[in-house]
Amino acid sequence: MTDTEKRILDTFKKVIPELTEREKDRLLWIGEGLLLKTESQLSKNVS
Repeated sequence: MTDTEKRILDTFKKVIPELTEREKDRLLWIGEGLLLKTESQLSKNVS
């Protein structure tokens, strides 16, 4: 894991407990959207 990845995870580890449930849902939607985009790109590269 890169230093940047570690910083991202550490930041989220600190902020998530302070978020409202609505904010947590939004963050989850963003993460899931990024995952779908990444999976789509990976499958295109494999084909």
